[in-house]
Amino acid sequence: MKITQIQPWINSDEANYIKKIVQKKYLTESKETEKFEKYFQKNFKVSHAIAISNWTCGIFACLKALNIGKNDEVIVPNLTFVATLNAVLMCGANPVLCEVSQENLSLDLNDLKKNINNKTKAIIPVHLYGHCCDMRQLIKISKIKKIPIIEDAAQSIYSTYNKKLLGTLGLMGGFSFYGNKIITTGEGGIVLTKSKKLRDKVYQIKNHGRLKKGIFKHATIGFNFMFTELQAAIGNIQVKKLKKILNKKEEIYKEYKKKLSVNPEISFMKKVDGNVPVYWFSNIFVKNKEKLKAHLIKHKIQTRDIFYPLNMQPCYKNNKNIKNLNKKFNVSKKIYDTGLSLPSSYELKIDEQEFVIKKILEFFKKN
Repeated sequence: MKITQIQPWINSDEANYIKKIVQKKYLTESKETEKFEKYFQKNFKVSHAIAISNWTCGIFACLKALNIGKNDEVIVPNLTFVATLNAVLMCGANPVLCEVSQENLSLDLNDLKKNINNKTKAIIPVHLYGHCCDMRQLIKISKIKKIPIIEDAAQSIYSTYNKKLLGTLGLMGGFSFYGNKIITTGEGGIVLTKSKKLRDKVYQIKNHGRLKKGIFKHATIGFNFMFTELQAAIGNIQVKKLKKILNKKEEIYKEYKKKLSVNPEISFMKKVDGNVPVYWFSNIFVKNKEKLKAHLIKHKIQTRDIFYPLNMQPCYKNNKNIKNLNKKFNVSKKIYDTGLSLPSSYELKIDEQEFVIKKILEFFKKN
């Protein structure tokens, strides 16, 4: 028995629907994409939802829509996937690394305040694993300093803060639909905003600088970050499964927490007051992570590390465009050194999860 850490819930529903779309022979953005976008407009109560080729391009488009570029600074958490920082580099701005909270892995707002100056043009909080920082406080800082918030909610679709949906609290936000996310379109993402002006700018950026396809006069310089009808077809089936996926992932998390919390050497993330997270991955934190990982691999149980801190990434070594690269981020490092993502797929069977729990508890009895 091999137990994977994560895989999407894809079956004949998506396959059969794609066949119908292919038969229409119109595979670039059209009615299916509009249907997908309208789902997010309606359910997330935003005026505009713009499907985009992937969420990395989504972050880039948000930054460009705000005219952020050379000599501007954008604050990003030191613990996140590289895409968040790379999007800032793509637009020519300087990423500023900020420490995170050990409990919820989100922006440390005390460290954030220290990094704000007159060059700061945006803050990108990353709602890692469905959790968030104190968004009330962050929004207060944003308003006082007049710095826009772009929410990287890639992993937190339907997470809430004070009963409001993450991804809708900032000036712009959005989700990823990469293959391992809560729902998937293979690749893909979506940008959410309540501003018509910003919607048009994002659309121009993703559509070669045009507000309409099929014309050859380009008002601005843009790119090709378009969605496809095939991605939308998968997405429109996936959103029908979304609530089931979220409920199952919560059940998986609660079972891990119930059975593993009996061991004081195992801890879990703690949510900030007001946050109701979704459980993309179920994570545990242990002192002897590498040994536990090896033990689980022996029993054909796949796990994943928490994201590698950005200041430690080989690809950024000596990069003069990234601020705070040489700073010590002790919290980020500790999270990486102790954090492990357990099998968290929708199709994880009860007996498989019980096997994972059994092998984890066995390990601590022997070590």
